[in-house]
Amino acid sequence: MTAPQSTVGSKKAGITACFVNVGSDHPSIIEAIVKGKRERPNSWPRMITCPSEITAISMADGYARVTGKPQAVLVHVDVGTQALGQGIHNASVGRAPVFIFAGLCPYTESGELPGSRTEYMHWLQEAPDQKAIVRQYCRYTGEVRTGLNIKQTIGRALQFASSTPKGPVYVAGAREVLAQEIPPSSLDQAQWVPIGPSALPADAIHDISTALVQAERPLIITGYSGRDRRTPALLVALADLIPGIRVHDTGGSDVCFPFNHVASEGFRLSSDDCSKDADVVFLLDCDVPWIPSRNPPPKNAKIFHVDSDPLNQQIPVSFFPAHGRWKADSFTALTQLVNHIKSDSGLTELLRDPKYATRGDARAQVHKARLASIASQPRLDDHEPLNGHNIGSLLKSTLPDSTTFVVEAVTAGQLLYDQVQPSRPGSWINCGGTGIGWSNGAALGVKMALEDLEKEGAEKPSLVCQLVGDGSFMCAAPSTALWVGSKYKIPILTIVLNNGGWKAPRNSTELVYPKGLNTSATDEEINISFRPTPNYAALAEAAAGSEVGWDNAAENADAWMKGLRVRTVKEFKEALRTASLRVAEEKKGMLLEVLI
Repeated sequence: MTAPQSTVGSKKAGITACFVNVGSDHPSIIEAIVKGKRERPNSWPRMITCPSEITAISMADGYARVTGKPQAVLVHVDVGTQALGQGIHNASVGRAPVFIFAGLCPYTESGELPGSRTEYMHWLQEAPDQKAIVRQYCRYTGEVRTGLNIKQTIGRALQFASSTPKGPVYVAGAREVLAQEIPPSSLDQAQWVPIGPSALPADAIHDISTALVQAERPLIITGYSGRDRRTPALLVALADLIPGIRVHDTGGSDVCFPFNHVASEGFRLSSDDCSKDADVVFLLDCDVPWIPSRNPPPKNAKIFHVDSDPLNQQIPVSFFPAHGRWKADSFTALTQLVNHIKSDSGLTELLRDPKYATRGDARAQVHKARLASIASQPRLDDHEPLNGHNIGSLLKSTLPDSTTFVVEAVTAGQLLYDQVQPSRPGSWINCGGTGIGWSNGAALGVKMALEDLEKEGAEKPSLVCQLVGDGSFMCAAPSTALWVGSKYKIPILTIVLNNGGWKAPRNSTELVYPKGLNTSATDEEINISFRPTPNYAALAEAAAGSEVGWDNAAENADAWMKGLRVRTVKEFKEALRTASLRVAEEKKGMLLEVLI
């Protein structure tokens, strides 16, 4: 057998899906895929054809965000590696475990070995150091130099991908190596496990617990601790032990803490006034707790930081202060802290002081007032135009409670979060990085993972709703993602928030030049306008291969993908009801273009 044929056991290592974009460097892999599908269909990963590499890596990213397990991406030499684009950044910064395999150009020219050069492009695609293209974003880069240890090379890469901080790994191999005939071999997966979770030392448990309990204005700031879906319940347990404590999410990439809990300060991208008066701050899995020039905590605040990567090793400039830092697993650390506070007689006695109950009551009133303020924002009369407030409110009231939102709404993200008010772990998944276009593929990967878990009985059925701005939607091969969803019948609801371009660059410019020319400039002058706007609803139907129509869901009811454009509250309500039935019950895709 060849080296790729021997890797059929990759499914045993947790790889159940492979998102592929094949090329001239993959003949042996293609042969192995066909052989695996025919001879071992139950032990071969599901192969998903992705005409764009950004779709492939984003699907793997989304799948991993649900399961925590790396899935495979297959790309073509240097050009396919480069085409991963912002997806490799998203997986790295977002700590999504992804296994990437790329071919290398053949290194023999005249047929000396099986796999030697046979085509014109083999002289053009040989980069001096192909792995360097992605090395700074990967937890591990390696090369298969002999088929005899391909399983070990892949196993080592998967260990890095699955060990905290998780992230993408990249392995390459030349055609000659992949075509090498090798004897059958096996690899005991029980010996190739990732690094286990780290715990806090005893003195750290004591110091953090004591400081939080004794604080007058304690604040917990988190960013991605909800990636482990067991963690939000523990954070709730900690908040319940210390009445009056506040929990603030500065990342918004996961449900780290339920919005409906009285301790919740909600989600803001690192800039919120709650950090300005805290006397003790506990940072938990948080990259950017505040913006130093806008909302730093008081200089005399006591700060503790527990994180899978507390020094942000891949971020050159990151100077957030802390009086103590520990590299530890958030679930393990929270378990230790909760147990310590419950068992420490001094702390439990202190918490019986009536002042804590008073603080808790005051906090409940603040939270109640905040919810009332949020509820007063949406204008829901039928004729009202759409905006972030009423869109979010209608999503919450119309879609099932089991909905999983895959969000890339950029400037509208915080408004939508306030209105949707996610509280169930895993119900809100945002891009962990900043490479826009992520959600086009990620939403499909999320749905695939949820369906797989549903088959195993580990997850209940969930409608997946992609919330994406038009600027993000356009940025990463939307037609490819729509086609993949249609081909493999992955039913999701996509809502494109069409504000006619990018808003974020204007906001960024105003922060630097608040009285500059930008304040009077048009969108055209700033080059952020997408006018005339594309017909995203028609694009969805065209990309999926269905008959193109305009506001014609009833006429083309049999088409797998439907697109609709809506402008008012009434139209959006009706479209959401149709979409909920179509996606959740009929298992078909739908795209709603929302003009805002």
